[in-house]
Amino acid sequence: MKLLLLTLGFGVLSSSIPVFNMEAYISVVYASNGKTHVLALAAVASLGQNIGKLVWYYASRGAFDVPWIRKRMGEPKRQAQLERWRHQVEGRPVFSGALNFVSAAVGFPPFFVMAMVAGTLRMNVVVFFVTGLLGRTLFFWAWLVGVGLIVH
Repeated sequence: MKLLLLTLGFGVLSSSIPVFNMEAYISVVYASNGKTHVLALAAVASLGQNIGKLVWYYASRGAFDVPWIRKRMGEPKRQAQLERWRHQVEGRPVFSGALNFVSAAVGFPPFFVMAMVAGTLRMNVVVFFVTGLLGRTLFFWAWLVGVGLIVH
């Protein structure tokens, strides 16, 4: 239980400060502790990362209040791009959820960036959190299965 709580905390830390690598952390935890269940470790790591991504999500909601961003977004070309993306996300939780899931599971677009884009575009926070949680859990589970094949 203590190990899972540490993993949760490290997940929050790693999602906020990219220098702390979650994949390296869970690899060491799994390789050094054969008792830890792969899916439990993946789910807790994902939960920690998604809690941390909520910080970026909510911080990005106020991005247009920053003067230099407001100035850049005042350009017609950038406004058109923003409106195109807003149109794709608003009222389309399946599309935005699928994009977020793919980002979390595959890493393209980077989930770190996706958290900020989702906040800026005001994606539904429940859709953002749940699809991110599922995607990261799948990613970490696959990662740990690979580690298990190498180590065990």
